[in-house]
Amino acid sequence: MWTMLNNKRFLSIGIVLAFITVIVIFQFIFSTKHYDSISQIIQYRVNQNYHNTTSPRIFCLILTSPNSFLSRTKAINETWAPRCDQYFFITEYPRETMTPEQIQFAEQIPIAPIKNITAGYDHLTQKSTLAFLFAYENYFNDFDWFIKADDDTFLIIEHLKAFLREQNTSEPVTFGYNFKVIVPKGYHSGGGSYVLSRESLRRFYEAHQDPALNCRKDGGSEDVEVANCLRKKGVYPGKSLDKQNRELFHPLSFADHFRGTFPDWLLQYAENPLGAHYNCCSDQTISFHYVPPEEQYLMNFLLYRTQVKSNTFKSNSSMT
Repeated sequence: MWTMLNNKRFLSIGIVLAFITVIVIFQFIFSTKHYDSISQIIQYRVNQNYHNTTSPRIFCLILTSPNSFLSRTKAINETWAPRCDQYFFITEYPRETMTPEQIQFAEQIPIAPIKNITAGYDHLTQKSTLAFLFAYENYFNDFDWFIKADDDTFLIIEHLKAFLREQNTSEPVTFGYNFKVIVPKGYHSGGGSYVLSRESLRRFYEAHQDPALNCRKDGGSEDVEVANCLRKKGVYPGKSLDKQNRELFHPLSFADHFRGTFPDWLLQYAENPLGAHYNCCSDQTISFHYVPPEEQYLMNFLLYRTQVKSNTFKSNSSMT
């Protein structure tokens, strides 16, 4: 009886040991056979993380107002704004004069908690200044570049990142559509959007803490006054052209640039020669201005929701 039990016990132990041995051998063979594949997978993930960490982080500041919430603001919030690494709408927020629909919409979008914004086009300098100061005080170390746009600007964030990947955010530089007048070294079109490096944002903040520099906090033209303040701290406008010397940022709509229907002031202000037709704009274009809500949706649809099927063209060509 005891002999039979011992034999069964030894048999069970033997089966367990054999099973463990098989597992160990299998794991050894498997790990040896697939070591290179596993190594490649790990390297791939490291490379992916590297590319992700080297992609510039963009903080978007979008100027708007309550009367545009259900049109311009809504369109931007549903198209290009979420492609920013983080974004805020910069607006006054007078709930007592807003409609229930405006209030309901405002509660669903990221509005910067900035107090004492004065309403009106004549106060865009204040709105932009408060926006940049808000960005510095709350997000300076979290992002590489800080871009200001209007609620009729269309931004292609992927192109912006590709361009800024080649730039140095530690330099006191800004980028946008360059005007050659009024401000020393010129200034950028506000409507076409412009972007500040982290170092430029730091200097802008310091300039507004120094009363001796007399940076204007309100009034005047927003893009001019921001540039004037930056120049007092040695910040300069960079070149925003592609390798074919075509513009990346645009102060007008695509149609106006493409047709070459330029207002007289642009002919006088533009730093670079104006091009029309396909020379108007880079194929890595970053921005257009005067883009109404329906065109925001159209551009977003054509850029991100459609796909050209080249094989259809080939098959049709072969039939002719």
